[in-house]
Amino acid sequence: MATQGSATNIWIRRRGYLYFLVDDPHAAARMVSVLFTQGGDDFVIIRADVVEGPGFNLMVPIDAADSEWTRASAAVVAAVGAEPTAISQVSATYPENPQCAHSFITQEEYLRCPLPECSPPGRHPKSPGANPWG
Repeated sequence: MATQGSATNIWIRRRGYLYFLVDDPHAAARMVSVLFTQGGDDFVIIRADVVEGPGFNLMVPIDAADSEWTRASAAVVAAVGAEPTAISQVSATYPENPQCAHSFITQEEYLRCPLPECSPPGRHPKSPGANPWG
C-alpha cells in the first residue's frame, strides 16, 4: 500500500469494470465484498453488482492507482474464482469528479447504513429544486 516514500503514485488513477459470468453471482459478489475494505489508497473495489446482461451476471467496478490496477483486478478474479468475460476501462467520466455523481438512497438502504451525509434518504446530492428557497 502507498505510504510516505512509497513508489506508488496514488493520484494517477485507472478506473474500470470487470464482468463475469458465473453459476452463482450472489455467492461470487459476497466473496468480492471482503475486498471492499482492502487496498487502502492503492485500490478501491467499489461494489459487486449482480446484473442481467448479455454474457455476464456480475459486474465489479474498480478504482486503482495506475500501477495497482493489475493487483486489484487479480484480487477480484481470485475472489470470484473465474476469469472475467470482459474488462472495460473508463476513458472519461461525467461528471468529471466522482464526488459530484448522483445517486438515490432508499429508506431501507439508509436504515442499513445510516450515514449523516445520506440523511434524509432520497437523491444525493440534492437537486437545486429540493432547496426550500427554490
